[in-house]
Order: sequence, then structure tokens, then C-alpha cells
Amino acid sequence: MRKTLYCLLSLCLALNLSAQAPLTQEEKMEWWNEAKFGLFVHWGPYSLYGGVYNGFPQRRGGAEWIMNRCKIPVMEYRAKASTFNPVEFDADQLATLAVDAGMKYLVLTTKHHDGFAMFQSDASRFNIVDYTPFGRDVVDEVVRACRRHGLKIGFYYSQSQDWCNAGGATARKEMKEGWANPDSTEIDRFTREHGGAWDYKQRERSFDEYFHAVALPQMKELLSRYPDLAVIFFDTPMSITEAQAREMQDLLKDFPQIIVNDRLKRPDFPGDYKTPEGRIPEPEDVKGVYWETCMNVGSSWGYKSWENKWKSCDEVIRTLATIAARGGNLLLNVGPDALGRVPGQAQDCLREVGRWLSVNGEAIYGTQRSGLHPDWGEVIRKDVPGGSVFYLCIYDFPEDGTLTLDGNFSFRKASVLADGTPVRFSTRGSRTTVQLPAGLATEKYPVIKLELRRPLPPVKLLSNTELYFKIADTD
Repeated sequence: MRKTLYCLLSLCLALNLSAQAPLTQEEKMEWWNEAKFGLFVHWGPYSLYGGVYNGFPQRRGGAEWIMNRCKIPVMEYRAKASTFNPVEFDADQLATLAVDAGMKYLVLTTKHHDGFAMFQSDASRFNIVDYTPFGRDVVDEVVRACRRHGLKIGFYYSQSQDWCNAGGATARKEMKEGWANPDSTEIDRFTREHGGAWDYKQRERSFDEYFHAVALPQMKELLSRYPDLAVIFFDTPMSITEAQAREMQDLLKDFPQIIVNDRLKRPDFPGDYKTPEGRIPEPEDVKGVYWETCMNVGSSWGYKSWENKWKSCDEVIRTLATIAARGGNLLLNVGPDALGRVPGQAQDCLREVGRWLSVNGEAIYGTQRSGLHPDWGEVIRKDVPGGSVFYLCIYDFPEDGTLTLDGNFSFRKASVLADGTPVRFSTRGSRTTVQLPAGLATEKYPVIKLELRRPLPPVKLLSNTELYFKIADTD
């Protein structure tokens, strides 16, 4: 009965989406531009290792790469994965964490490079329902929780790399990046001669056979089950051919609302937005394009038991405001542990960011690049009915309490965003001086709202550009 109702719901959602008029690119990206802040979740059986193999901390890269960097044999990794039993996982708690942080969408790893699907799949039994004692479909639980909490849902899917399903691509990493294996020299020779593979099982069929047996069918499964999907985040194109990428792209024709990133295949499949990873690009590098920085709240995408480089709330707020001032989105990642728990340090940070956004979110959501980058902070632009607004996000409070802003602008009103306190300002020529209230110096990244007398010229953004950014973990 439950399966029948589930199928009927998916059918109704699909019919509703297909009945909609075609979307322009601006209409398609509208909610995404409004959202600005999303939660990335890297989670899978790699969390069982926590970045440690044979007693050795993984030497380089995110802990979700432990199978590759430490060259764990396929059957050994599969055996470990079969014990994956995250009994403390609660999808509603995860969605609530995102909402409390002020995030508007959530992107979950449905299958990472290890090939383990976090959903039930007919294309590969190596999935959380059929292969583990947990026996629950995490993807389905997260989707339903996101719907309940008003979050847009996105799926990360590794379309090319797959280390446990034969035929998948295997990025070559040298043994020195993993652990002190006494057979490192021989393993490095083997991976050099076998396209990065370290286990004969990984080469029991061709990539094309893998693609048509696992990757393409699994994407069909996900799309058919969740026609209201909002985002697809592909990763590390590697072996995928233009013809295979075209097949994957063709699946999306019936889902015009889905926003796709630029990592299906490069450079011929530019997607809808660009994906700088782990850094904030320079303003000139993202001029005129949709873009999103994906970044960790710690130092690893997947759970690392010895994590000691947590970002502070202040770092995240400054990162978010700087990205907004340059016209982008921030997709901030957490990696739950093997029981399904988001580390406390990450939770604390996100909730504190959420408290700042509850006061200053107007300066982040629905904004765009300003083209202004003063030395005291950032200027974020928003277009509102009948006019435009600048939000002055102050990082370094000036000793004399005075901000200067250069440009030929005419302002009609200035106030403290948090409480509406009027702020004195004056304009002479092409310079505006803002006199800050004395008590503002003690506030965490206060924001001044400057309302312009006239609307600024609209900003036109592009999707179909060959610009792309390096994917860090393929080094």
C-alpha cells in the first residue's frame, strides 16, 4: 500500500511539473539566487574509517577518499560497508539543522566515488538498503524531511568515478597520500599501469559497461522517484565521453526545473552554474556568471575522527557575506559520523551563523554582486521594487567610526539593518561618508542599509560559458 501511494505521489509531482510552461534561465535560477546558502552533506560507509586505516591517519585529502588513497581492496571495503548501521541518523534533525543555520537547500551525496548508494537501487546491490543491517533508504528519508521543512533538495552523484562497482573510473593517487604501506612501490606501479585502479576487480568490465549498467540506470531511478528535485551536483568527469554525457543530459529534458552544475563533462557541458571549490574566487573571475562555492566547515568532506581545523562562526559569516557581495552562493559541507550524527563543532557553528542571519539575512538572501569592494568589508546589492539597496557589511570597524564609499550614487536613507536606527551620511562628488553609531563597534559584523534614490541597471548573468574551476580532489 505504501509503495502504491509513493508511486502515485511521484506521478502527480511529475505531471504537475510537466504541465508547467517552459522556464527561462532567469526563472529557473530565481529560487537559487534567492537562497544563497545551502547545506552540503557528504556521508557514506567511509565514515566508518573516520580518516584512519590500519592505525594510520590518512595523509592527504578528504576522508571520503580513504578507499582510494589508502588502496583498500574492493572486497575489504565492501565487507566494512556491510557493517554500516547509522542507528542514530534522523533526517528531520539534519533538515532542522539546515533551517536553523538559515540555509534554504540541501545537497546530499546519493553515491560518492566509493560506489555505495545511499538509496535502494536495482542497478547495484551495493546500497544502504540491500547491503547493510540499517536497511533504510537515507535518500528517501532526507527528501521527505526537506519537503516537510521547506528546503529545496539537491543530489550529488558521482557519474564517472566508482571504486567498488567494476568498470568505474579510478583517479590515480600515489600511496604516499594514504598510509605507510610497505608495498607502496609495487602498488604505485600497478596503479600507473592500470589507469589508477589498485584492484583487478575494478577492471572486470569496461567503463561503458559500467556507465550503462550502474550510473545511467541509477540516475533514472533517482529522477523517476523525485521529479521535484531541484539540483544535481555531478563530480570528477574523468572517463565519461561526450556521447555518455549526452545520454545523462538527455535524462533531464523532462525535468526543466533541475539546476545542474558544470561537472558532468568539461568543457562541452557547462551546466547552469560554476563550482569553485574550497575558495572564494576573485570578482573578475566570476563576472557575469552564476556560481557557487562549495566548502567544508572543517577540513574534510567526509567524517574525519581527528578533525582539528573547524571553521569558526566568524569565518563562515565573512565567507558568506563576501560570496554574496560577488554574486555567488555558499554550499557549506558537513560530514556525519558512522552513527549518522553531525559533529557537535559543526552544529554549534551552523546555529551561530543562523542567529546572525536571523538578524541580518535581508543583506544576504536575494542579493547580487555590487562591484564594490572597500577595504573595511563588503557591499552587497539587492534590487527591490522601485529601487536598489546597498548593504554595507562591516568586517573591520574604523577607529573614527566613519565609512567611505566611492561611486556616483545618490542615497535617500541609511539605517542599521538590525534595529532600524537612523545613520547619518553625506555625499560629495563621487564619495559618500557614513557616520556609524558608537555602539555598533561591539556588534558581530554589523550591517548598514543604504537605500538608493533610483534603481541600478540590471545585471545579466550567463550559464552557457566554458569558464570552469579546478576540482580540487582530482589533483
